[in-house]
Amino acid sequence: MPSMKMRDVKVGEAIMHNNEVWVIFDRHEQTRGNLRTYWQIKLKHLERGNVVEQRFSPDDNVEKVILFREEYEYLYRDGDSFVLMHPQSYEQLNVPVSYVPEEQHKLMVPNMRLSVLKIEDKIVQVEMPQTVEVEVTDAPEAARGDTATSVTKLATIETGAQVRVPGHIRKGDRIKIRVEDGEFRGRV
Repeated sequence: MPSMKMRDVKVGEAIMHNNEVWVIFDRHEQTRGNLRTYWQIKLKHLERGNVVEQRFSPDDNVEKVILFREEYEYLYRDGDSFVLMHPQSYEQLNVPVSYVPEEQHKLMVPNMRLSVLKIEDKIVQVEMPQTVEVEVTDAPEAARGDTATSVTKLATIETGAQVRVPGHIRKGDRIKIRVEDGEFRGRV
C-alpha cells in the first residue's frame, strides 16, 4: 500500500492506523501561538463504525488504503446475509447482515441501490443511500382539530417498521425517510 504524508490525505480517503482501516471523516489544521502546526483528524473505523479524534503532524507518514466503491441493488434477506445484485452483470453476492448497521435493516427496500466498499476483492462495508423512499401501508387517521400544532403519529411502512410522520400522511402515500436516524423527510 502506498505511503504518503498526512497533509496530502483528503476527507473520504482511507488510511491504515494502528493496523486497522480508518476513513478520514473530518480534518482541520490547527496552530497554537508559536507552536508547530498539527492536523486534528476525525477517523471513522471502517468495520465498527466508531469515530475517534486523533492528532497528526503534517509530516507524519501514513499508509493509504485504496477503497473500491461499487453500486449494487438490494434483492432480499436470506437468513444471516443480504443478497445483492450488480446492475450491469447481474452477478449476485451474499453479504453478512453485520455489514449494515442494525437500525438500518428496517429501511432496506427491495431494488434499492447500495454502495459496496471493497479493499482489493474483500468486501468491508455496505453503505446505504442518504434517504429511502417507502410506501405507507398503515397510518391512523388524524384527529380533528390537530392542525394547530405539529402533531405526529406512528405509521407502518412497507418493510413493517414504524416511523413517526406528520398527521396529514395517509395509507398509500409514498414518503422519504432519512436512513441515518429514520426521520421523516417529506412526501414523494
